Amino acid sequence: MATVDETTPRHFGANKLNFLMESRFGSSRETIKAELVNKITYDDPNVFRRLRIVDIPHDLVEKCAASLDTENAEDIALLKGVAATASNKLPDDLEEEEEANNDVAQSGNNGTEEERKMYAPIVRLFNHIAEFGGTPGLRQVEHTKSMLKADEPHTFGFSSVSPDITISQRGVNASTSKKWRHRDAFGEVKPSDKQGPKPLLPGTVQPIVTQCADYAQLFMSARPFMLFCTGVLIFGTKFCVGIFDRDGVTFSPIFDMFDDIKTLICVVRSLTCQLSIQELGFDPTVRVLDDQETMELTGQRDTYPSAVVRCAHRDWCTIGFPNWISLSILGRGTNVWHVREYVLDNDQHPCLQGDLMIMKTAWRSSARTPESDIYRSIDNPYPAGLAKFECGSDVEFPSSRFPVTVLNLRGKAKLPNDSSTSPVTPVLHRLVLRTVGRPMWEYKSEMDLLTGFRDAVQAHMELYDKGILHRDISPGNVLLTEIPNGGFITDVEFAHIQKSTMQNFESTVTINRGTGVSANGIAQGTAQFMARAILEANDANLPIVHEAAHDVESFIWVLSYSVMRNLLIRASEEPSKEFQDSCNSLREIYQEAFCKAANMKIATQRQSRSAALAFPGRHKVHKIIESFMSNILVSLFKEFQALIHRSADIFNPVPLTHHDLLSVVNKAIASLQ
Repeated sequence: MATVDETTPRHFGANKLNFLMESRFGSSRETIKAELVNKITYDDPNVFRRLRIVDIPHDLVEKCAASLDTENAEDIALLKGVAATASNKLPDDLEEEEEANNDVAQSGNNGTEEERKMYAPIVRLFNHIAEFGGTPGLRQVEHTKSMLKADEPHTFGFSSVSPDITISQRGVNASTSKKWRHRDAFGEVKPSDKQGPKPLLPGTVQPIVTQCADYAQLFMSARPFMLFCTGVLIFGTKFCVGIFDRDGVTFSPIFDMFDDIKTLICVVRSLTCQLSIQELGFDPTVRVLDDQETMELTGQRDTYPSAVVRCAHRDWCTIGFPNWISLSILGRGTNVWHVREYVLDNDQHPCLQGDLMIMKTAWRSSARTPESDIYRSIDNPYPAGLAKFECGSDVEFPSSRFPVTVLNLRGKAKLPNDSSTSPVTPVLHRLVLRTVGRPMWEYKSEMDLLTGFRDAVQAHMELYDKGILHRDISPGNVLLTEIPNGGFITDVEFAHIQKSTMQNFESTVTINRGTGVSANGIAQGTAQFMARAILEANDANLPIVHEAAHDVESFIWVLSYSVMRNLLIRASEEPSKEFQDSCNSLREIYQEAFCKAANMKIATQRQSRSAALAFPGRHKVHKIIESFMSNILVSLFKEFQALIHRSADIFNPVPLTHHDLLSVVNKAIASLQ
């Protein structure tokens, strides 16, 4: 799965599901900036073409402009005055003031004094435009007065944030709903025209862009069928529109809200009255069901709405919340669901048929082999611990055979699936797997955990013996079976494949800018679970051979993560103060071990004495360890420490092998029996 990135929230707000993440304002901003370098396009008129602003009736624009000059004159004067005052301050001073206010306040939007004065008049202006002519539009504009919460299962670990402006469907009370899925677009406000998105120095990223990119990654992750999202950036009296997708950001030309008020009217009118949700980024191959349809098909009431999704010329109905959502602005944007096949019965009534399965959607590079093709290429005997493939393909636009790619969405190309000369671009890929699993941290017993873990390691070894190296071992790819005491691996998108006839081939691949590394030099895979050697090489921008030993090490970090997350969930349900104090300490250890974004910060935690392996011996978490972790599992962590220590020995390193890991795991399983 894609990296669980750190975010740049206005303020971190703890709640039941995001307590495992920390507020990381500085380091996360640098991470987002690094991702976006060379991924931003400025002054692109194509943005307005995508908004279809030329379709707004000319006479309506003329009349609305005249109406604003008379009915909203006071708001316009106020906004001009605030912008004039803010222009006397340095942009850095304004940003520091905003950060200071966000550190003090714990809810809602707390920008600078000048910024806070702008919210209400901007909302009044925008809603005047949206409602002009007497017919309410599709959407309404509101000031976001409190934090959007990550209190749904699929947003576990998301930071609570508060974009300045919310654009939501009419009828949704965005002032009471704290969910990203009730938003269609967002806006960000800065008081000075010096705080716009265009940098003075090439290769740098402005704070307003970083902040909006943070909102975009949360938006597209919390609302997982969004292929891109739209944000309105207001800075002083200037404005532009940004479209955020899985390959970067595209900004429109910059205009003045009042000198170019007709352009503002067209943009606001388009966002609130004209564009469909698909034109704002929602996947056109997906149809969300209403509550009644969801209940009739799935039997579930008052839960996450189901959706009918097209995959490989078949329709599938999602059931319940997403099982997994990756948090990122660029990259794969993976989402995973439980599904059943959606068909029409003999009377043409919709119904579900077949077993419960797993559907995964992710963006792949057009330069890589589709994951579905990799599953199809695996020779028999098929590894018992590898997810069983049902169907899959690249996603196509319903009205054509063109694939859904970032270039196609941007209108830069219209290329068929079989094009071999097209530019490299993210391609939306979807597949269905017959093997249904549970996250490892939902283990029912330690035997359930370790036998499932063993099955996954065994499957990895069998694939390796066939000449296939997985290269992306993470908690999203190592799962337990529905029936206890079994496990499997999935997600072979980044696997390196040798010819299947070459048995026991030393399956490796050199990571460099041509293979295995994104354009900005960041290795593909899940950084929090990568081997230390890969993290260090990647940080230094050096090539490295990805070997089986690196994946074996990743398995150790995955087990550590799963145990810590399980312990935290169980301990948080205990009411006593002793448990809560111990739980707070374990949260801090978890954050130390698994909540870093920079390669070297992660690498320092990938050693034998790191928090990820040494936590069972920490005195402050003794109550949790004593209550929820057996001596056998504690001893296994000590065995892991020894394996990592030997593999990192400066003078005589002993590379990790499947047999090393399976040996200590089998020993623990035997002790549990």
